[in-house]
Amino acid sequence: MSKRPSEISKGIASDLANLIVSGSANQEAVNKMLTALGYNKPDEKEQDQLQDRKSKCNIGIYKLESIDGKEQYVRDIARKDRWSFFADIQSIPVKSDKTRIVLLGESVARGFLLDPDYTPGYVLEVLLNSYSELGGTEVIDLAETNLGMQELEKRYLECFALEPDLIVFLAGNNWRDALSNAIAGNVTNYRKVADIIASGLGIQATRNIMEDLFSKIVDSFLKSVGKEAKKHDVPVVFAIPEFNLLDFKSTPSEKYISKLPGDGTREWVKTKDAAEKAIDAEDLNEGESHAAKLINLDPSHPSGYELMAICKLKKQRYDEARNCLELARDTALYHRSDSKPRIFRSIRETILKHAHLYNIYVVDLPEVFKEYLGGKIPGRDLFLDYCHFTVEGIQVAVGAIANSILRILTGKEIDTLSKVKTIKPESRVIAMGYLFGAVHNAHWGQSYDILYYQCLQALKLSRETAKVMYFYCDISSRSAPNKICKSFEQLMEARAKMDRYFHALLPPRDGKMLEVDLVNAMVAALKTIGFNLSEYILQLRVKEHGVMHQPINLLKSFYSATSYDEYQGTKPAFFCARTEKSEFFLVSMEGQSVLLHMTLRLPNLGNSSDIVLVSVNGSQVGSLEVGSEWSDHFVTIPGEICVNGINKIIIHWPLSHPSEDRSLRALSEKMAATNSVLDFAYFVFGEIYTFTAESQLPEDKPESTIKEDLKVSNMS
Repeated sequence: MSKRPSEISKGIASDLANLIVSGSANQEAVNKMLTALGYNKPDEKEQDQLQDRKSKCNIGIYKLESIDGKEQYVRDIARKDRWSFFADIQSIPVKSDKTRIVLLGESVARGFLLDPDYTPGYVLEVLLNSYSELGGTEVIDLAETNLGMQELEKRYLECFALEPDLIVFLAGNNWRDALSNAIAGNVTNYRKVADIIASGLGIQATRNIMEDLFSKIVDSFLKSVGKEAKKHDVPVVFAIPEFNLLDFKSTPSEKYISKLPGDGTREWVKTKDAAEKAIDAEDLNEGESHAAKLINLDPSHPSGYELMAICKLKKQRYDEARNCLELARDTALYHRSDSKPRIFRSIRETILKHAHLYNIYVVDLPEVFKEYLGGKIPGRDLFLDYCHFTVEGIQVAVGAIANSILRILTGKEIDTLSKVKTIKPESRVIAMGYLFGAVHNAHWGQSYDILYYQCLQALKLSRETAKVMYFYCDISSRSAPNKICKSFEQLMEARAKMDRYFHALLPPRDGKMLEVDLVNAMVAALKTIGFNLSEYILQLRVKEHGVMHQPINLLKSFYSATSYDEYQGTKPAFFCARTEKSEFFLVSMEGQSVLLHMTLRLPNLGNSSDIVLVSVNGSQVGSLEVGSEWSDHFVTIPGEICVNGINKIIIHWPLSHPSEDRSLRALSEKMAATNSVLDFAYFVFGEIYTFTAESQLPEDKPESTIKEDLKVSNMS
């Protein structure tokens, strides 16, 4: 049965007929009506030409303008909010007789943390211009921080308007969202994942589905790149990024514990504890045995791989350690957290396997770095955080990319490493890179060790960073939002180009943290140059957050968060413990007793109950019997346990794991209907609705004396 034309279409057809019969119709009017009726549609070639014309109008933040009779691209003031994500370049010059290379990519290609003073684009241009074979080279840097796969492909299509002689990609770190969208946005894919989890196999059983889907997405991207490269007869080089395998460890949310079949979750937690104790005792064989069991119980969790890697590294079995660390990195595929950018093994393998099919040249930086380090695993020598390069990292990466470019354009094999090593920034630039790296690492839950190392490096290279550290410690220790702190304004004035990292200084969703490890690392590093902030920070923390001044809600991000990463499932209006221990910070003073009030429950226990333990600074202070319904509990922290400043409260959740009534179809239907696959994949040990701390005055010390102790002196 054919579809009847709409009343609008019939009206247009009638008007067109009248115009033609009257003989008064001009061709433009006739064409408009024919187009409205579905005729006069451009063929595929005309559509391509139309797309080419549109793409020439804008390239990222740049728009086409005529200046002095010449067309060139200049930064669009309407997109000023995006300027700091691009190169600090006002305009793109008109094509000259120089070899033009366009650089595309994400924050790694942007040179994040060293940008704008020292970037891969800058180093590549200087390096290539030292070789006369190319007759002069210009690198058009179109890399953009936070660029995803879809926008990267769009930028690639746009850049042909610049008439490049060669295009370089340094990308692949921001592609997980493409996988997420392919699962969440496709009913069939989502249902496959839901069915697997509902069956009781757990999130780890979805690996093959996700990796196969990811490989298809990457292959489709490469195919599109190859098609355009062939059409424009422009060679393309794809540089595969590397990850900081040695130093960057999984974040708090990436360690959320899976729901395992039967008593698997309890067994997993106990095995992890045994593995950590064995490694601490230097019993590496026992540690490996427990780590292997962890991996077998839950191959989706990073801890088993990371603990196994520690044992392998101590035995100097680097290839085996590398494999473990790559597998730990790749557990971010399971979407516990909004994990930071990274290259996944499935991406790398797909590019290495398929790129040549589309005539794309590949620079495999993981292999380049491995050879450069003599087989050792990349860490703080080449990376400032999880994936962003140090100066040395940029030099090695750009050297390898330049080798490929010279081979393609000149047919010669030229080793560029010794020459690229001479292209260096000023010491202050490297220093600020280390300092920004410390801040970025702290925001993503990294250890005190790496934070202290980077702060020390910053101070060794430039004393200018001491002032920045002071302002940063002051900002972090205050309860007010960063933007309204006087020290934030001073910090912006203290360092030019801070706008590139402005967003890193503003916590997501008002989730400001005390940043205890970072501030402590800065304070310790400053002591090495004779600047002692210890007393100032102690008193500032007490003034702003001390329990003796006001009741404290310990569920606020100041006291409950150590990382900006967030769980990707449902976020209820109460605290959900997805690991066996939950840590909180309490700011108090030595000798000050504190009353804790908690409203909590253990979900899914039915009519039974279990014991929740509470410890402060390593000493147990409470043992609470808790059931599946909300219940109130009060715990007193004795004054002799408290220390001046930061006190660590730990809630130890029981390992009870009751059996669940699993109806495959019903559970799968529920997950699909509520879009809550992750909530069924990860275990909730306990939930807290209320958690407050209130001061209790010591019997033998008058209030006036305590207030005198807490006076905060001004610092000049």
